[in-house]
Amino acid sequence: MKKFVIIMHFLLTIIAWTSFLWLDWIFILLLSLAHIIMLKVGNGCFMSHYQFKDKETNNTHFYEWWMGKLGLKNYNREKLRIFMTYGVPLIIVIIGIILQDILHIITPIF
Repeated sequence: MKKFVIIMHFLLTIIAWTSFLWLDWIFILLLSLAHIIMLKVGNGCFMSHYQFKDKETNNTHFYEWWMGKLGLKNYNREKLRIFMTYGVPLIIVIIGIILQDILHIITPIF
C-alpha cells in the first residue's frame, strides 16, 4: 500500500507541475489555493503523513524525501517549505497566464 501511495503522490505532483499545459490558469489558481488550505488545515499533505508516519520521518515532505533519494542536501528546510508551498504554485500560475493569455501558445483542454 505504501508503494501505491508513493506512486500516486509522484503522479499527482507531475500532473500539478504540468497543469499549465492542459488546464486553464484560473483553475490552476483555484486548485493551488485549495492545496494551500489543505496543507494548513491538515498540517501538511495527507499522503506525506501516510508515507512518513514513523517517528523518524513524520515531519518529512515528499519533495524532501525525493531530494534525499537524489543525493541533494537541504540546507534551509523552512525556506524550501515556503518556496514549495507558495512559490511553486505561483510560478505555475504565472507560466499558465503567460502561455495561455499573453502569448496564446497553449489552449487549455479544461
